[in-house]
Amino acid sequence: MRLRLPAVKTDNYLVYKPVLIGAAILLLLGACTMTQPYGSFIQNPSPAFSQYGKVMADDVTDQIGRLYPAASTQFAMQHPASDPFGQALLDNLRMQGYAVQETVKQDNPLLAAVLSKPIDETDEHAQRITQAEARPGLALRYIIDRSDDLYHVSILIEDLKLTRAFVVHSGQIEPAGLWVRRQQEQ
Repeated sequence: MRLRLPAVKTDNYLVYKPVLIGAAILLLLGACTMTQPYGSFIQNPSPAFSQYGKVMADDVTDQIGRLYPAASTQFAMQHPASDPFGQALLDNLRMQGYAVQETVKQDNPLLAAVLSKPIDETDEHAQRITQAEARPGLALRYIIDRSDDLYHVSILIEDLKLTRAFVVHSGQIEPAGLWVRRQQEQ
């Protein structure tokens, strides 16, 4: 018995439907493995979100403090942290003694030129600063989103993912459960 696959004829080429379906599946899977966007996905934040962001950032900072020693840990933020939660998180980490390197958008050509200025090789101080900047910190990213009164916060540090839900009760935000810790596979 011979298996016959249905074929589609297009522009003098014979293409089999399973090949087309397989290619479509591979394209979809490839799109899933692309870089995930990070940051805040809160649309139309309420006026209280600044306060909520601060409370959640305080809790995240406490959890990071349990896992990483301050004063000897450096973080490298992998995306701009321009929302209230991100700003509060960066401020908290610095106040706790962590070094945090922020991502700077180089949309401004003048800023890009200043940041990419060549270092004078005879200047030892500039070389030490450049070497210190070359030591990357732990990659730090976050995702914060919301559904109704439930906020979801995920913190990604290198291959570690910490997730916690927060709920709003009577105008106050509080944890809705324990921290979930998961090691990512790379």
